[in-house]
Amino acid sequence: MNRYYCHDCAAVNGMLRPPPKGETLTDNVYKLEKYIKHTFPNSSSHYRTVFTGVSSERYQHYVVTAVASGHVQIDNRNRVNIVWIGSETTGIALQGGRFIGNMKAVKVVFHSDTNRIHGYPISVSEINSARCVQCRRIIPY
Repeated sequence: MNRYYCHDCAAVNGMLRPPPKGETLTDNVYKLEKYIKHTFPNSSSHYRTVFTGVSSERYQHYVVTAVASGHVQIDNRNRVNIVWIGSETTGIALQGGRFIGNMKAVKVVFHSDTNRIHGYPISVSEINSARCVQCRRIIPY
């Protein structure tokens, strides 16, 4: 089961790192592959989410915004992810190359690993009814 920390509690507990700067989101093969995977739709049969807009500036905007103002999700494998709920559609979900839904949140994974940090759009329903485990505020507040 996932555990959540609001941005304030995550910052106090040292769970957040500063947002990445410049071209650091596509500066190696792994991160470039993740950027392409989540910005260019294709006809793959697999479930995939892609950001609206393919520019590297837009991708960077979503990742930096999530890290700067999102909340922390500790997943069931104890990985620290950052989740940010947008006020707009951040991306779409595709299955078999067909549109299956709008995404309105962003998840950043490996945020403390400069060689693997990347983000992708997610559904808000993924964090339905979440509360900060420390202060008990509803996520997002």
